[in-house]
Amino acid sequence: MATAPGDKPWRPVQGARASGEIVEQIRKAFFGGMMPGDRLGTESDLAEQFGVSRITIRDAIRSLEAQGIVTVRVGAGGGLRIAESDPDRYADALSIQLHLMGITWEELTEAMRSVEPSTAGLAARHASGEQVARLRGLVDDAHAALDDAARFTDLALDFHLAVAEAAGNRAIRAFLRSLRSAQHMKFEENTSREVAERVARMHGEILDAIADGDADLATSRMNEHLALVVSHPGKSDEHLCVPLTQ
Repeated sequence: MATAPGDKPWRPVQGARASGEIVEQIRKAFFGGMMPGDRLGTESDLAEQFGVSRITIRDAIRSLEAQGIVTVRVGAGGGLRIAESDPDRYADALSIQLHLMGITWEELTEAMRSVEPSTAGLAARHASGEQVARLRGLVDDAHAALDDAARFTDLALDFHLAVAEAAGNRAIRAFLRSLRSAQHMKFEENTSREVAERVARMHGEILDAIADGDADLATSRMNEHLALVVSHPGKSDEHLCVPLTQ
């Protein structure tokens, strides 16, 4: 039997589901320890190893590319390789699914309150001087944009993402990034100057706790901030995104 790079044997496939079975084998090898840049071979190599036509291999490659698992390189040394990481691609894909689901304001705020307070605590433990400076710059810029709802909303959401980056947890950052589209739509339409002033003040207080390395205080202040977000104008059963199937 032919062997894939890394001594991973591919089982020959056949039948109507050949393309899907190839995808499943490569996914299993990927989650079994393959790394970004690992070479799987050329289209011809894979067709021979799996015992299928190149058309079937192309179908499988399209599916694997759509999932972000592989990339195709051309030229010398080209062929199919495990893709490099791209967390924003995952975040965008999840954001699309949240839109299709029709996520509600209540669901959105529950997710934020479940994750962000502990994220602020992690940021207080791990933030670098450069990351604290970025947070401070975002707070300062937000104070200068109190009368511009769209600009202020961008800066406020950037602050929350910057807290996640300072926490040093890429999974949390990607998750929070996926919420951004739904957050932006709701927050911008309800951001008065009074609301903006309150948010900017509370962001400053969260920043101070992070800068002081006080994880408990940062957690508490983020929780207090999000408790007020929950009381933001808008019905709790209102859909932020309307499912496209309706």
